[in-house]
Amino acid sequence: MNAKLRICTVAALAVSLFGASNVTRHHRYTIRYFIATAFSVEGTGAAGKWSHPGTVAADTQILPLNTRIRVSGAGGYSGEYTVEDTGSKVDGRHIDVFMPSAAEAKKFGRQRVRVQVLTWGDNQPTAPNPVQKAAAKSENRAVRRAAPPSPAPR
Repeated sequence: MNAKLRICTVAALAVSLFGASNVTRHHRYTIRYFIATAFSVEGTGAAGKWSHPGTVAADTQILPLNTRIRVSGAGGYSGEYTVEDTGSKVDGRHIDVFMPSAAEAKKFGRQRVRVQVLTWGDNQPTAPNPVQKAAAKSENRAVRRAAPPSPAPR
């Protein structure tokens, strides 16, 4: 028993003296299941950027602002997103995906999706950028023009 204690002490001392810098560490991505809904209201989000495709709103206690995520299990909406907004109804493991048209957001509905964190955000807003706003508005208009017209109500 005493020999095992000595070996452990020597190993701990060696690691503290020489460091473990040459030890390879494998990083596992954080994967969780979330409820996903969609929103189509344009405006400046909590991160200071204008809403555009590729952004989501999330609870900053779970996913901080500027976090890069990969969403899967959302059909054609699966892909990489950035957390750039929050919302009063977005609480816990719930994300709200931005869509340029209200019809598209309604069609998306409510889905259970898999979210993989690619990089954690700094949770810091940035100053609004007029160039980013103009580009996002232009992109949103182009997506709305390309979308097929929604059916007339019955």
